[in-house]
Amino acid sequence: MQPLMFLIFFLAQKVIAFPDTIRHGYTNCTSCHVSPSGGGMMNSYGRSLSRELLSTWGRKGEESLLHGYAKLPEEVLGQYLVGGDARYLSRKQKSKNGQVDEGFLMQAQLRLGFIYEKFKFLATIGKIENPRQSQEVRLVSPEYYAIFTAQESLYVRAGRFEPVFGLRLPDHNIWIKSDLGFVPWNERDSIEMISEGEKSFLSLAGFQSLSTQDPTTQATGYSFTYEHIVFDTTRIGVSALNSEGLQVRKKVASFHGVVGWSEHTYTMFDYAQVWNTNSSQEVSFFRTGHEIFKGVTPYLQYQTKKNLKDSGDSQTKSGFGLIWLPRPHFELVFQKETAQGSRGRSEESYLLLHYYL
Repeated sequence: MQPLMFLIFFLAQKVIAFPDTIRHGYTNCTSCHVSPSGGGMMNSYGRSLSRELLSTWGRKGEESLLHGYAKLPEEVLGQYLVGGDARYLSRKQKSKNGQVDEGFLMQAQLRLGFIYEKFKFLATIGKIENPRQSQEVRLVSPEYYAIFTAQESLYVRAGRFEPVFGLRLPDHNIWIKSDLGFVPWNERDSIEMISEGEKSFLSLAGFQSLSTQDPTTQATGYSFTYEHIVFDTTRIGVSALNSEGLQVRKKVASFHGVVGWSEHTYTMFDYAQVWNTNSSQEVSFFRTGHEIFKGVTPYLQYQTKKNLKDSGDSQTKSGFGLIWLPRPHFELVFQKETAQGSRGRSEESYLLLHYYL
């Protein structure tokens, strides 16, 4: 493995978001993350919580850079940020069309950041164009942006990134992400204003697809998200999106939320209605999980997708999964689902291995 690929694979930091940490009373993304939108780089407090709240085991300091073996001054760690992600996916699918059994490196990225007074600069390096066809990691930046803190709890973000919309989950394979176009390969140049108060969150964004993308997927538009905190352990929100491209216009309205029933039990939901030029559909998502002991959370998941015009064709997915965070920097996700639709019935299971640093 080349030295730079070794660095990208092992200098990794957690990108996956855990909106369900609201069950512990953490209502704002900036409690744990550098960006007010959540995900990506974690701050030092977020790193400490990854050991104290999320991981089954972990010695003191293990959550730090290089598992705590890199003894760097606090002023350096507070200004210069290093992170990234390495994820491997093993997947099996069975349907009337045959069987699929595959495994591939899904992600290998280096994350860099720099903080200077009211400005934060964040960038991701490394992109696998099609993991199923090639494991080549291109040394390009699929995501980069600057954040300006205009005043306390008011931010302006500009660059190449995915604006806030609906549930802030990283799972791009779920329908509330894939069918709405919020997938890694649909890159956007965006500008976003974020206001994050103690009980509320507001995002206003404008975006434009890259000119190098498939013309049928290119679009220019704007989005809006508002979320409110209820009872300190529940986040309820609405999102709206309007975009226009060469061949299609799209409008989306979403109602979503995360409910922390206790420190161990949570529920997530998202319902979205989509209006395209010649069609409309509704997409819904539901997940509920219970932490049986620290770091081990089984969950149930259910999704629906329905065409509201013409045939009225509908699809459903239901299944179960397990998230295990054995130690800081390691995550394992197992999920099995059964899908039912016009193409018949199919069964899919996958195991996701995630290492971050």
